[in-house]
Amino acid sequence: MTDIRELVVTADRELFTEHDVTTLDRNFSPDYVEHSPLVADGIQGLKKLVTGAPNMRHDVARVLVDEAKGLVALHGSYPGLDPDDLYIGFDIYRVANGKIVEHWDGLVTETPLNESGHTQLDGPTEVDDSADTEANRALAKEVWHTFLHSQDYHSMTKFARPDGTFTQHSGDIADGVKNMVEFLEKLQRDDSALTYDTLHRTVADGNFVLTHSEGSIGGERHSFCELWRIEDGHVVELWDVIAPVLPDDELAHRHGAFTSTQS
Repeated sequence: MTDIRELVVTADRELFTEHDVTTLDRNFSPDYVEHSPLVADGIQGLKKLVTGAPNMRHDVARVLVDEAKGLVALHGSYPGLDPDDLYIGFDIYRVANGKIVEHWDGLVTETPLNESGHTQLDGPTEVDDSADTEANRALAKEVWHTFLHSQDYHSMTKFARPDGTFTQHSGDIADGVKNMVEFLEKLQRDDSALTYDTLHRTVADGNFVLTHSEGSIGGERHSFCELWRIEDGHVVELWDVIAPVLPDDELAHRHGAFTSTQS
């Protein structure tokens, strides 16, 4: 049986940090499907991306392995991808029959520390293997449907700890449930609400669940990646990446941004 964690972590390191493009032949399916707007055409596009960014590396902070769905999510940064900006975000790989067959990502540029002094990447990194993965997946999906999709922002008081403590890594929001609710309500009043349409997939591993979805902000299509840390049945920490989705005729790939839906 393929160790999908080892496969993805090794292939990702070889490709983006060591720039060993032979990993594409060894670890990627010939029918590999690429959804990143940074990559023009699957495997050949990955070769072009890597050879065109000789100083790039991928510094991975967190690895989530969802054996049930054949998904591995990486959370980290890409120094050298862009000469001017540091890109930070999520990569989601789907593995089948011992090969990487599909990839999605959500990347944004680095932001300053938020009001509570957090970066987009700091905080706990280790998966708690004793946590109930499926119970936490169910909780994260309920949070997505109620708090995000239905915009019932005050519902977070029942999902978070009773004292309202909540660690926030968004550059725009300080810690605490109250600050998050007030920020989202202000966007709503300003007609800039985050509107979530479809939850495409979750990647759940112990105490971490990544929700990958799409929607719009002010009428413009966006992708949403939210990584929730869950403790004792409460969501206690959030990292996110919100990025524009290019129109279909501008996408650098032929498959659309979110196919292979599986929440």
